[in-house]
Amino acid sequence: MSNPRFEKSSPVPGLGLEGYADEITLPAGADVAFKLGGPPGTVEVNLSRLIHGDPNPDGPGYREERVSWGQPERIEVSDQATDYGSYVEIPHSDTLNPSVAFTVGLWFQPSLGGGGWRALAVKWARDNLGYGIFFAGERFLTAAVSHDGRTAHWATARENIHVGNWQFVAFSYRPDPGEIRLYQQVGDTAGVIETRSSRDTVSLSSKSVGKGPVFAGNAPLLFGACQDPDRSGSHWAHFTGKIAHPVIFGAALDGEAVQALADGQDPLSLGPVIGCWHLGLEVSGPRVVDLSDNMNHGLAVNAPGRAVTGPFWTGMPSRLYTDQPDDYNAIYLHEDDLEDAGWPTSFSVAVPPDARSGIYTLRARTDSDTLFVPFVVTSKTPRSDMAFLIPTLTWQAYGSNRAAYSYTEDGVLDRTLCTYDVHSDGSMVHYYSRLQPTRGWNPGAGFQNWGAHNITANLYLIDWLEAMAYEYEVLADEDLHRGGAGLLCGYRCVVMGSHPEYHTEAMVDSLSAYVRNGGRLVYLGGNGLYWVMSIDPRRPYLLELRRGGEGDYGPTYDPAPGESQHSTTLELGGLWARRGRPPRRTVGVEHASNAWIEADEKRGFRRLPSSMDVRYAWVFDGVGKDEVIGDFGLNLGSAAGFEMDAVQSWAWDRFTPEPVVLARAAHPDFIPARRTHVSPAADLAIMDFAGGGAVFSAGSVTWTGSLSHNGYANNVSTITRNVIRRFLDTPDGQTVLEDPGPTSPVRE
Repeated sequence: MSNPRFEKSSPVPGLGLEGYADEITLPAGADVAFKLGGPPGTVEVNLSRLIHGDPNPDGPGYREERVSWGQPERIEVSDQATDYGSYVEIPHSDTLNPSVAFTVGLWFQPSLGGGGWRALAVKWARDNLGYGIFFAGERFLTAAVSHDGRTAHWATARENIHVGNWQFVAFSYRPDPGEIRLYQQVGDTAGVIETRSSRDTVSLSSKSVGKGPVFAGNAPLLFGACQDPDRSGSHWAHFTGKIAHPVIFGAALDGEAVQALADGQDPLSLGPVIGCWHLGLEVSGPRVVDLSDNMNHGLAVNAPGRAVTGPFWTGMPSRLYTDQPDDYNAIYLHEDDLEDAGWPTSFSVAVPPDARSGIYTLRARTDSDTLFVPFVVTSKTPRSDMAFLIPTLTWQAYGSNRAAYSYTEDGVLDRTLCTYDVHSDGSMVHYYSRLQPTRGWNPGAGFQNWGAHNITANLYLIDWLEAMAYEYEVLADEDLHRGGAGLLCGYRCVVMGSHPEYHTEAMVDSLSAYVRNGGRLVYLGGNGLYWVMSIDPRRPYLLELRRGGEGDYGPTYDPAPGESQHSTTLELGGLWARRGRPPRRTVGVEHASNAWIEADEKRGFRRLPSSMDVRYAWVFDGVGKDEVIGDFGLNLGSAAGFEMDAVQSWAWDRFTPEPVVLARAAHPDFIPARRTHVSPAADLAIMDFAGGGAVFSAGSVTWTGSLSHNGYANNVSTITRNVIRRFLDTPDGQTVLEDPGPTSPVRE
């Protein structure tokens, strides 16, 4: 893939509106800022509360409720510059301008070739050239110094660079006689370790370039990129791959000392050190630590990979960063990393203090294009007994519309990446920032290829709650992460959305505490509580995901050995089940099957004998015992589809009351989950906890897409209404399996 800065977003002229908000969830009374870009021109804007997104004429159609919060009616937009690509920046210091002899050394592992310039370590800017090491052309290594800040003298190594291998480079410069010496060791790390006792593995190239000290400029020192000489504030010559053990000495090391450095000897023992950066320290944030007395600390810009293995890592694939941080003295840079697009604010609005909680959106339109920028508004304090928990972490994990699962079929492809893409070198995307433009959150165009599972699928439920005249509030995943179980305790019943796949530890803890302390949870989704997600405590807009290799779904599920520990929180990534927190302990079911195709025959749930038991029969009041439940719907034509969950009786444990399976869907279309030996099915199940807590699970992403069928008069709607009514009306501390008495008023 070419650098995304230079890609067109659409083959259709006039398309390409992009944008984002500075928050994805905020309380009523707070401000939200919008940042928009696109083809230069005038854009109409409006704000609305979203009710239904799917424009299918068989359903309610697109529905919204306009709001006026002082937003402009029109704004001017233009193409916005985005500085893609990660690098390490060490601010200028006079100590980084050696006036005498010096040496720069580092290890690097390129993961992308293909020509052009790639900076490894440079103090280099327009009219401010100092010194640098570059990976250039197809496979050659070159170093340069400048005497005047404008022209450069070059020396090229004799060995070709090997893409995919760790290799060592060092260059020294002596002002008198004006000589560059370029040292190089090519080969993988195993070879280096085996030959540490030898002293002939580093090759030397030298070149006389004229006497004189290196130009003493004020450019920062960068690892992995170079300041763009033509665009202020931008960077180019991005290196994609790992850099490790960078060091600068205030002397020209001889060959023996360079060999010792290549063999992993402590730099502080080899000569006077100007800067020695340990990339395996403080990996939970962007700071880069200099171990020298000069304290030339820096920043890792644009969220490169941290807690990644270095050239001397020899651990087992399951080894963790915290086992041996020195083995992780490396950083993984990508030309397409992005932490914060940094666009200017187009306009801001203040959400009124009395605004109704819900899913809102900015909609920007031109004659040829439409952009949606959704966000969630919450109430400061609970005003009703029921809350709808919006799975916004799943929105973000699927945030780009480049991947098959999130492509919106609107003629525009995002230039940014989500966790279902791979970097330009084919490596996994570990970090996702919501401070970047995306069109992947279009509420009316996210379902053509695979079925709706994000905003559209959750709006099916919003529309149904409106049609049933329920009083409810909405919360977002990030609210639960910050607020914990205390956020939920004000609600008698919490409804989970259609695809709550990604959860932080705080969220899993909070949901578990809620149901074990008397809360009632209605789980109307599939593939929930599945992957471990982290939210960076210092940069809450940045998410981290490291899948653990479970399943065979392509390169986005193929982690590098030894790199399963999240850098931002130092917790183990992968499945929650692998962490001893399987979804079944909280919601009774877990991922069991997939069906990503439109249903062409009856593909619904069928009641089991347990559903006739008096303790559970209330779930099916108004539903015949032989009815097929949900063999209809706007989302893939069935209430059983996309990704589905089932009870795994063989896997039950003593920590959780075993749920009762009330109905089951099974069909030849269902593909079993590749993670475990489970039967491909979807279950309706109920589980009650001591103290009055209860969970009802409809284990399917597409369940919500069937709620509006036949003007909301259908068995999916009836079952959902029966469950919510019982969960709301049962007194606190009493099991929902007992008759709570008179029901609350609900429009039938």
